Amino acid sequence: MRKTNISIKIFAVCTIIFFVAQLIVNSRLSPLGSNLQELNKEKEYLVEINENINEELAKLDSIIVVKELAQKKLNFDKHTVQSTIYINNVLAER
Repeated sequence: MRKTNISIKIFAVCTIIFFVAQLIVNSRLSPLGSNLQELNKEKEYLVEINENINEELAKLDSIIVVKELAQKKLNFDKHTVQSTIYINNVLAER
């Protein structure tokens, strides 16, 4: 009868220790999980912004955009008549 009481007491103490340990672990991990979720949301937001910026950079690097900006902002007209002068003989004096 004494062995049974000791076994029950040991089981009860182990069960209490287990539950207390679980409560301690959960109380420490819960805030870390919340912080991790917030950081993941922020990371996804920043990755999306980065992709948008890279897309805008690709558009600005396009030669078509450069030509359009030259025409609109610098008043370059692609339809202006160009004249080319070729010089066949160049004489240099010493």
